[in-house]
Amino acid sequence: MAKKMNQIKQTLKKFYEEVGLKYPEEDVVFRTLRGILRKKFVLSYLNRFKGSLLDIGCNRGMYLDEYNGGVCFGVDLSLNVLEKVHQNNPKHLIVADAERLQCFKSESFDNILCSEVLEHCLNPDAVFQSIAHVLRTNGYALLTTPNYNRQRPKWIGLGSLPQFGIDCDCEDGYFHTAYRPEELAEMAKNAGLKIVEVGTLEKDVKYAAKIPAAIFLTGNAVNKLLHSKRFENANKAFFNKLTLFIYNIARITGLNKILLKLFPEGVRSYVLMQK
Repeated sequence: MAKKMNQIKQTLKKFYEEVGLKYPEEDVVFRTLRGILRKKFVLSYLNRFKGSLLDIGCNRGMYLDEYNGGVCFGVDLSLNVLEKVHQNNPKHLIVADAERLQCFKSESFDNILCSEVLEHCLNPDAVFQSIAHVLRTNGYALLTTPNYNRQRPKWIGLGSLPQFGIDCDCEDGYFHTAYRPEELAEMAKNAGLKIVEVGTLEKDVKYAAKIPAAIFLTGNAVNKLLHSKRFENANKAFFNKLTLFIYNIARITGLNKILLKLFPEGVRSYVLMQK
């Protein structure tokens, strides 16, 4: 069993190296409503942090570039993506596994960010234990993941990644799961961390994407006959633009305050912890 798990981890590491080399995640994701809301949410906490910051799964260092509270450190499983990190804001970068941060001395960092990483990890408890290991006493750690309602996802298809020349040797795609807020809180407590806040984010997506999603699914059905990559890309672009348009109209008119009462839970979960 352990041998098989190591083989899966090696396969996934190879996959994420390829993703880091070929997929411009920060350019793609953070132009969508989900990405815009997520970045705004994370920065609202980073702007309150003081002292050193470790960003676990830092990608190209977008959040590290925005952090002004102290010295910045970033770790990622992919060397390829770290080589693309901008040096606008001086930072220290290390190739490391979020499940195995014992490469750092205990209580090394004042603050920890781990955003959209846990769902890719086969051993989530180990990630919380790593956070507890490197976080200083009284320090804060913010962690976000996808949320789910009915059935927890596990292995998912590659989606648009093949368009960037990315493949995965795992038969079922790649590992990408989700967590309820209370599940994050439970794992944090088991690692000896105190819960400061727990909840969901990206709530506006629930109302803003309703109509665009219906149009998007209709477009997907049409494209099963057309088999057109151009149409597929145009369909996705229209979905993202229409979602943003509806969100902005709702916000400007104040309608979002009413709509949010209908959708009190967001599409992502978060937990703010303290040691």
